[in-house]
Amino acid sequence: MMELVDSGIDGLNIMLGGGIPVGSSVLILGSYGAGKTTLGIHFTYAGLKRGERVAYFSLEERKESIMKASEQYGMDLEPFLEKNLIMMNPGAVEFVEMLKLKENFKRSIEEENVSRVVIDSISIMMMAADSDVLRRSIIMNLSESLKDLNVTSLLISETDVGQPYTSREKFAEFVVDGVISLQHIYNDRNGEESSLVRILKMRFMNHDRKARPYTIGDKGIQIMAKSDIFIS
Repeated sequence: MMELVDSGIDGLNIMLGGGIPVGSSVLILGSYGAGKTTLGIHFTYAGLKRGERVAYFSLEERKESIMKASEQYGMDLEPFLEKNLIMMNPGAVEFVEMLKLKENFKRSIEEENVSRVVIDSISIMMMAADSDVLRRSIIMNLSESLKDLNVTSLLISETDVGQPYTSREKFAEFVVDGVISLQHIYNDRNGEESSLVRILKMRFMNHDRKARPYTIGDKGIQIMAKSDIFIS
């Protein structure tokens, strides 16, 4: 029987068919404010509560911002710092340099003996790379390193404007094991807003293929896994 990892969100686990397969890399797509980092916090907290070691690479937000958000959602990460949570805040250029050689990144993870990794976000990393060739090389090195180490990972990425199911670089989705889209839909006619989550891809899982509504509140993300969403 396949071993699964708790995503940290009950509704997402239901949609996935139980959880994320151990050792999978999952791309989280979304525009600003869609809840990508919040999902990363859920995933991190779920692992820490089970005694796992987690590495969180924050390339965009300061560590203090992640800590504050986690406390607001009732998933305080602060007590786990210097214990099971390794928070890393490298510059994007520094991170790109490390990924030019696959063994450099592997070594940094291997030394920490982690089972979960969050990279927030790969979009910043890709912007720091100065050519398409380098961008493809570093994302391949990252993907292969995570797989070699058998860690379960979330790679957070901004979507291209007008293309909610595609990363800006249009490459990462082809090398990861899973792709989850978080999308805000605005109705300019009536001023209403809808949020929906869709699992576009998850290898080895017979996952839900419908879009499901979600909200972001004081407990983070809540997904209505059995509800349909209707957009007028």
